Parts: sequence; C-alpha cells; structure tokens
Amino acid sequence: MSLLPVSTIIPTLGRAGRLRRTLASLLAQSVRPAEIIIVDASPVPAEATDFAGLMAGLSPAPRLVCLHPTAQGAAVQRNEGFAAATQPFILFADDDIDLEPGCLAALWQALRDDPQLGGCGAVITNQHYSPPGRILRQFYSLLGCPRAGSLAGRCCGPAMNFLPALDAAAMPPGQTVEWMNLCFTLYRREALPWPPLLSYFHGYSLMEDAALALEVGRNWRLAAPTQARLYHDSTPASYKDRVYAREKMEVVNHWFVMRRVMGRDGLGWDLRQFTLQFFMLAISLRSRAGWIRFPAALAGKVTGLATVLLHGHRWRGYPPATKP
Repeated sequence: MSLLPVSTIIPTLGRAGRLRRTLASLLAQSVRPAEIIIVDASPVPAEATDFAGLMAGLSPAPRLVCLHPTAQGAAVQRNEGFAAATQPFILFADDDIDLEPGCLAALWQALRDDPQLGGCGAVITNQHYSPPGRILRQFYSLLGCPRAGSLAGRCCGPAMNFLPALDAAAMPPGQTVEWMNLCFTLYRREALPWPPLLSYFHGYSLMEDAALALEVGRNWRLAAPTQARLYHDSTPASYKDRVYAREKMEVVNHWFVMRRVMGRDGLGWDLRQFTLQFFMLAISLRSRAGWIRFPAALAGKVTGLATVLLHGHRWRGYPPATKP
C-alpha cells in the first residue's frame, strides 16, 4: 500500500481514549495518509510514542506528529496543525469519528478525478439532511433560501447551513455542496486561504467550517460524495452543557458569517437572522429539556443580539483571508 500525499490534522482536548478509536479507524482504511498531525491542547498532551501500538505492523506507516498548541480552540489548533503540514492535500478530521470502509478512498478519488474540485467531505450517517415539510420549506424561502430543489449541502438565506444527504438522489447534481463540516474533509492545499480558519473563531468555533468552505467555494467546486461515510460519536463535553455561552455563540457567529463571509448586510438580512434565531429557540420548546434550558438559552440569544448590535459594525473592516 502506498501512502496518499495527505496531511491529516486532528485537534483534540482531553479525549485520549476516543482519539485512539479515531486513529484506529483511520489506519484501518484501504488507503492511508502520509502524515497525521495531532494537535492536543490537553494539560498533558499526547506524544507519538503513545500511539506506537497502533502503528505496529503497518507498512508503510504514516508519519505521526504530536503538537501542543499555543492556545485552546478548534480553529487555532487546526491552524497550527496546518502550519506544520508537509503534504499537498489537507485532511481535517475530528477526534470522535468512526469511518466506514472506503471513506478516505472515496474522498481521494473525487479530488483526483476532478481538478476543479477544491475539497470534498464525508457524509455523517447519524447526522444528515432530511427534506423539510411544505410549511417549513415555505418558511425557509421567506428567509431567502431557494423555493425548489434540494437544500442538502446548501448554505442559504441568513447563513442557514444544511447537512448533505445520505441518498445521492436527494443531493444536488454532481453531489456538489456549498459548505462542508470538518468532521472528515479533504482539501487541496492550494485551494485553502491562509490561515485556513479565521482568527475570529474561538473555543468551540461554531460555524468555522462553513466560513472556510464558503471562502474556498468562491474559486473552487465542493462536493460530498455519498459513498464516503462516517459515524460521528458526538462525545459529551463541558462546553456543550453551557447553554448560555453556546446560544450566544450561535447568534454572534451566524451573524458574522452572514455579514462578513456571505456579504449579506443590511436591515433585511438582519431581520431574517433575528427571525431564524428566535424560531430555533421556539422549536426547542417541543421537549421538556428545551423548557428547562429556556431561561439560559433566551439570555444567551439576547446577549448575542446585543453583541451584534453594539460591535457588529467592526466586522466590516475584519481583515480578509489571504494566500500564504
């Protein structure tokens, strides 16, 4: 087996056991990347020797690099991994995924066969697009999304990003998409801006993946081949339980992507974003857990809106991504 000219970048924090499963899944693929870069922000970061057992018997074996970043956060950790990468193709991966057989091979074949393709991402089997009902589709159209055709893989209206579909028939022609998450996404290095992830995004970095894909999509096509599949084992983490902080980030980062990345500014788009955010809050009340979280969620939404109103004007001068 020859190694692909791919650098895989995996940010992680305090999930050594789950990371080992992810690496085992990656190394069990029919093709392997030439380089794996683990960017571990744990207080005691992983060393390459910690994973020697996973590499035993592999021939050839990928080059394994373990880095300790200068700061915690998905965006900064991915950027530091990218700076250390040596290969012409960059594979961003989460630390909590299980790949189906042939997943990496399918992504590699898609990029190899289409020189106009800047990146492609795997489809998540337990988190994927389901067509909205007629009334919900009409509501989406009022927010600025297309009235007809599949919304799978689209990023439309006030930065509403829809996951790709498992069924190729439910995808747009050619399985093309407008955005891709970073669970397991392969990019041409030449297609990526520098830095790949904007320094605006901190911590959990919600919407960082959409911002990157939309930037690359200005000059390249993007795709989500449905034969490339994975299971996302969304592991519990403390930041996911911080309802107030997450809801505030949801508001602020969606507004940022809408204005700064998509260029959708003005009162009309602001009203659409406002409607979307509080619609999402309303539908959370369909469950008992949603009612329990409601006070913190509402406070987060309101604080996020205040942040946008008070500081959103600064985004107009936010430095654009550049080539290295």
